[in-house]
Amino acid sequence: MELYRGYNWDGDDHWTVEAVRDWWRDRGRVREWAVAIAADWGADAHPHWGDNADPRHLGHYHDAAQGHRDFVAHIDGGLEARLRGYLFWLEQRREPRDGEALPRLR
Repeated sequence: MELYRGYNWDGDDHWTVEAVRDWWRDRGRVREWAVAIAADWGADAHPHWGDNADPRHLGHYHDAAQGHRDFVAHIDGGLEARLRGYLFWLEQRREPRDGEALPRLR
């Protein structure tokens, strides 16, 4: 399934409750990737990158590394509640009312 066609435009037509749950079950793989990239890009140890190792570019890599660390923090705290709300939206096509139970991700 191509989930990125029309990114931020028609995702509700492509994501399903089961696809979101599958992504959540596999989030450890995404998390590991983000942790590894953050460590790699934050290390300043890439002379083989040619111009990319130029000190003028290191700030960009550090910013990208921080973005990956922020993404990991989002996976670890906050994303589960947001995805549960998204599951509700996918099932009901409306926002939950106060006190309504949200679907489980598991």
